[in-house]
Order: sequence, then structure tokens, then C-alpha cells
Amino acid sequence: MTADPATVTALPDAAMRAAVLKALLDEVKKAYDAARAQVDTTLLHLHSTVGVRSIEVRLPGASAPIAQITITETSAGLRIDEQALLDYCAREHPGEIEEIPAKKVVRAAWRKTLLARLRVEPDGTVVDPVTGRVVDFAEARPPASPTSTTMTFKDRGRDEVAAGHREGRLSLPELMQGAAQ
Repeated sequence: MTADPATVTALPDAAMRAAVLKALLDEVKKAYDAARAQVDTTLLHLHSTVGVRSIEVRLPGASAPIAQITITETSAGLRIDEQALLDYCAREHPGEIEEIPAKKVVRAAWRKTLLARLRVEPDGTVVDPVTGRVVDFAEARPPASPTSTTMTFKDRGRDEVAAGHREGRLSLPELMQGAAQ
């Protein structure tokens, strides 16, 4: 098998292009990480002090947003005492207990069903609404403080960025310098 001469001739240019783009990609990634850290830190601070949850992102001179950055919030949950859950199910739902060699466990499907229906009362107690009983195997866990954000592009937001770059309205060197400041 022989190599196509045109392909062989094009290889050095393709290799150089790949190397340059990779180097630029690495530099852009560093600048992105720095800019994103600044946005996240500021937005998390504003959230904790005045309750700001999101910010819309607009290109200079544009009226429509291209993206939105939003605080990622965790929801309240339950902390489960596995032995107490097993004891509860053995008393209240004995048919939902399985014996695995040398070990009893609550059937996985039943565990999922039971835990999904539990409700936390305003006083913090956890109740099975089917039986109306307070359960002793689950404890309410408050939501954790937010520690991150999510960036979501609007429809055509990425296209607007690309068009702004192509048309000279966005300068990559200027955007990269913003990270160094």
C-alpha cells in the first residue's frame, strides 16, 4: 500500500495547525477557568449576601442574552439509619425483607418506594404519609449551601459568540487579557 502524495505533502501543515490549535486551546482553557472562578466566587457571594440566584450573559451592545449562569442548589434530603430502616420494615412490612446469605436487607425496590414517599414535617420529623407514623430510621438533612454554578447557553447563544468573533466584535486577545488582570 502506498501513501497518496497529496496527503503526505499536506501532513506537515495539518500537524502544525493541530499543534498550534492545541496550544491555543490550553491557553483559552486557563483563561476560561480563571474567568469562571471569578464569576462563581462573585455570584456565590451575592447569593449568600443578597439572594442573587442567576445572571444573564449578554455580548457587548446586544439586547438578548446568550447564556445564563445559575447557582446550583442542593435540595434537602434524608439521612438513613440502615439498621433502623431494617428494623422498621421487619415490624411494619415483613414481606419486604430479603435474606441474602448471612444477612437480611430491605428489598431494593421497596426501599426506593418507601424512601420516595417519606415527607418531612415543618417541625423536622419524618413521616410515612401512608401510615401517618413518624419514622425513626430517617432524619431530615437541610440543603447544603451552594458551592457551584451552572452555565446554560440560550438558543443560538453559541452561534452569536462565533458570529461576534468572526465579525470582529469580539477579540480573543482582549478576552484573554481580561484573565491576566
